[in-house]
Amino acid sequence: MMKQLLLTVLLSYAGIALQAQDHLPQTYSIAVGGGVTLPLVEGNRNEFFNKNGDRAGYDLMLEGRYYLTPYFALGAQYDYLRIADLPDKVHVHYVRPAATLRYLWSDGDKGAFFGFGIGYMNYQERTYRRGDRYGYLFQKGYFGLSFSMGYEFRITGKVSGIFRGDILMADWVNNPDARLYNPDGYDDGVNHNWFKSNITFFNLGFAIQFGR
Repeated sequence: MMKQLLLTVLLSYAGIALQAQDHLPQTYSIAVGGGVTLPLVEGNRNEFFNKNGDRAGYDLMLEGRYYLTPYFALGAQYDYLRIADLPDKVHVHYVRPAATLRYLWSDGDKGAFFGFGIGYMNYQERTYRRGDRYGYLFQKGYFGLSFSMGYEFRITGKVSGIFRGDILMADWVNNPDARLYNPDGYDDGVNHNWFKSNITFFNLGFAIQFGR
């Protein structure tokens, strides 16, 4: 009788423990993934995009989150983008701290999120002309903003999947005159808005997330 009672208590405890883990991460998480990146380059187009157009490439990403509540997390994200029309190629490294707001369904094993980040984008491109052996290298660092949204679902145990979309933007706050409008109504043909994004990447992909 005592053995049966002990077994019942242990099984109940194990069931509660398993049930407690039967949800998306709510303490910390690490996600690794990738997908496709679609560039949109405006205004002063860089040499690669002038030559090859807005070609699609791929994105690899790594993200870590620490949850202050099950619905709000602070963390960091890194993206590596590569776009090529060989021999021409573009490499982008983008790292930023990020905040994530999340909505969880009642069972806690799926949810939707929205994220915002501010960080540093390192842009590199190498283009070649006929007879040019070494090519032309252009490299520049940018202040960047990012927005992300997606859908999370539990796969098993502490593993979950994420379908996500990210927008990475750079070359903001590039107004040398610091004006919101042209003085005296004079139109010099230049957009003097504070915020104008010259480089934008749309990333669509999937990630595997580990955490508890």
